[in-house]
Amino acid sequence: MQRTQGRETWRSVVIGIAVIAGAVVLGGLTSLGQAYLPEWLSSFSNSAGGWTVLAFLLVWLSRVRPLLGAVLGTAAFLGLNEGYGLVSAWRGFFYAAPFTSMWTVVGLVAGPLLGVSASVARHGRPLWRLLAVTPLCAVLLGEGIWALVSLTDTTSPVYWVAEIVLSVLIIVFALWRGRLPLRRNLVVLVVWLAGSGVYVAGWSLLDALIGAE
Repeated sequence: MQRTQGRETWRSVVIGIAVIAGAVVLGGLTSLGQAYLPEWLSSFSNSAGGWTVLAFLLVWLSRVRPLLGAVLGTAAFLGLNEGYGLVSAWRGFFYAAPFTSMWTVVGLVAGPLLGVSASVARHGRPLWRLLAVTPLCAVLLGEGIWALVSLTDTTSPVYWVAEIVLSVLIIVFALWRGRLPLRRNLVVLVVWLAGSGVYVAGWSLLDALIGAE
């Protein structure tokens, strides 16, 4: 029993290091993406939806259980942020000191939810698997809608439309694969749309507060 627990502990440590390292590398690449991605895709490098997808995928690919998923979701989001900051500083752009930016707070709040969701999407029961993809899809749909309303003067609409399409495709695929009764599918759809609405409202409020300063 002790040997098994020891192997699991070391396995968890290795997975954690891999997730954090992957997040730092991907975060650094998003900074480079601002300079080298085509205009219609460059918003990926500076979008909450982009980082949410990356953090979710890192935890999902790790195959960890929900408790460790919560920790790694937070670590992944923070790693993305710090990787972005390191490469941005290397490129000569100002960036906040480590773990002091607004995105650090976002990572501490959203990271556990993303990590648990990614883990449940892999290991949970059918209904919970469907519900587990709604946070990711709500961010994609919510940000896409908000950006199309607020950022069309400064960014290409193509990426934001792509976020909306991706959100819909993930939900449709999850519902098709889950093959649950209509009532449960409706619950998933309501949670997804409600989450998207909360995201739009919250981001609009934050944008208004920042603009008022």
